[in-house]
Amino acid sequence: MTQHNFEAETGKVLELLTHSIYSNKEIFLRELISNANDAIDKARIKALTDTGYLGDNSEFQITLRRDEEKNLLILEDNGVGMSEDELHKNLGTIAKSGTKEFMDKLKQAKENAENNLIGQFGVGFYSAFMVADKVEVETKSNESKKAFKWTSDGKSAYEVSDSNKTSRGTIITLYIDEANKELVTEWKVKDLIKKYSNYVAVPIKMDIEQKDEEGKVTGVQLEQLNDMKSIWTKSKTSVKDEEYKEFYKTLTMDFKEPLAHIHNNVEGVVSYKSLLYIPKDKNMFVNMDDPNREFGPKLYVKNVLILDNCKDLLPVWMRFISGVVETSDIPLNVSRELLQSNSVLEKIKKGLTKKVIWELQKNLKNNSEKYDEFLVNYANQLKEGIYYEQEGKADIAGLVKFETLQGKKVTFDEYIESLENKEKKDIYFIAGKSKTEVLGSPYLEQFRDAKVDVILMSDPVDQFVVQVLKEYKEYTLKSVTADDIVLTEKSEEETKKTEETKKDFSDFLELTKNTIGSAKIEKVELNEKLGSALGALKTPTNWVDPQMEKMMRAMGQAVPEQKRILELNPNNALVQSMKEEFGKDLKSEKLSEMMNYSYNQALLLEWGEIEDMAGFVQLLNKFAGKYMD
Repeated sequence: MTQHNFEAETGKVLELLTHSIYSNKEIFLRELISNANDAIDKARIKALTDTGYLGDNSEFQITLRRDEEKNLLILEDNGVGMSEDELHKNLGTIAKSGTKEFMDKLKQAKENAENNLIGQFGVGFYSAFMVADKVEVETKSNESKKAFKWTSDGKSAYEVSDSNKTSRGTIITLYIDEANKELVTEWKVKDLIKKYSNYVAVPIKMDIEQKDEEGKVTGVQLEQLNDMKSIWTKSKTSVKDEEYKEFYKTLTMDFKEPLAHIHNNVEGVVSYKSLLYIPKDKNMFVNMDDPNREFGPKLYVKNVLILDNCKDLLPVWMRFISGVVETSDIPLNVSRELLQSNSVLEKIKKGLTKKVIWELQKNLKNNSEKYDEFLVNYANQLKEGIYYEQEGKADIAGLVKFETLQGKKVTFDEYIESLENKEKKDIYFIAGKSKTEVLGSPYLEQFRDAKVDVILMSDPVDQFVVQVLKEYKEYTLKSVTADDIVLTEKSEEETKKTEETKKDFSDFLELTKNTIGSAKIEKVELNEKLGSALGALKTPTNWVDPQMEKMMRAMGQAVPEQKRILELNPNNALVQSMKEEFGKDLKSEKLSEMMNYSYNQALLLEWGEIEDMAGFVQLLNKFAGKYMD
């Protein structure tokens, strides 16, 4: 027996590894099984060129044994094994570039929340010390006549001695500490295998207690714990629809049928297999409204689960998607929990995103009834996609349906198709914080009269949509408050009359602006397209509308002070009365009160906040009192 010290600082490195790197102690078994699987893969490769390499030990498997009384968990494989030199190299030296460098980088990564250790160090084996007081490794390689045992408590040193092992491969014995003794129980080991290593391509076996009808243990039997053949690695033609549905239930705990599944096998510069699901109904266990929740498909590398939720594989607005992605093109860092190549992930992400959009387009066209159910639950996430995506936002926008002034629910394409005059290339919309608010807008009156439909954008997220989606295909999204909207052509006489009215009202409008205050409004204009309404407030072109301004302020974003445009309806009796009073007495208190009333009423119509609500109520009471006289 010989004793060896770990390299300098190794004790501190191990402490960091077992307490800082891994966020979940349970993954220790995944790491050991992954290493065993790698050793078996190496044996397979050697056997390709050396026909006698495997000998009688040719049926590859990983075997687990337990001893609950002694808190022992034992893992055995028949892979390549290790020589004495390989034991020192692989288990005695944590970092290939030196433990001091490793520790410095590890501390820096922890402090800066960076993933800069990816692929540099292979230390998954040492996760065993998170749950074990001592670890023994017995190993035999075909390159050596002797077998060796490596023993350590994971603190300062390790011992190497001869072993009686005669067959090729490795046996790892974990002396599980008292705090983690649950990990030795049969149900827990089975649970960890199902969760993390169910699709490892080597049989993982363990002695399972056999019980009679009364629940008494009658013996043990070696049983396989993992399924090996994962559904996503099979060909599409070999998987039945019921299998897809059952896997979806297992994956999500959602017992309602999904809208669709996407089974894909990509080979090329980046190769991967994937099986994604688009839900139809809301999952009661998941809050999709929260963009900060964990999301993304499960990520497997070489049949080993690396991440339960890999956010880097889908954009945040696709957080309703569940599924599995498997690739061998992603190197792993020390913990197998962080991924190395952003370029690889980005390529997979682009491929998956396109596939999901294509599948949604297909269901919109061919499965409209169920697709509408999907939209009831996930339309807001699609709208987020319009905001977040720079490329392809038109494709996402085409997936959403909006309510309209005429009581329909249409996509942008359906709206365009319904237009009688397609030459104008305009998609009219009105945005507000509620359906009640937008339907109460006086700006809709001319559209009702002309029987021109308008898209109602009344969800909070719609405020973001209108900020980034200025056009759809060849059509411009135009707010109903725009100055240049002409739904019906005026006669020459009507045009002349409008110009005369504007000239006649010019001084009145200037006084109205000065009375209300230039700090509140930019200017006052006439708008004869407001139906019977007194007036309305309009946001100047390229300025943020008031609802969007409120949302931005609520999120702590700086928004420059904005002034609105007050539009008064020259056909309204009250406006005409104010104009008449203006002609009699410019300094009339009654006129001043009515001008301020006009502004506050317009503010209320868009559900705005009146600065002096008490004063406004007093003014209303004054009007009401005169009405009763």
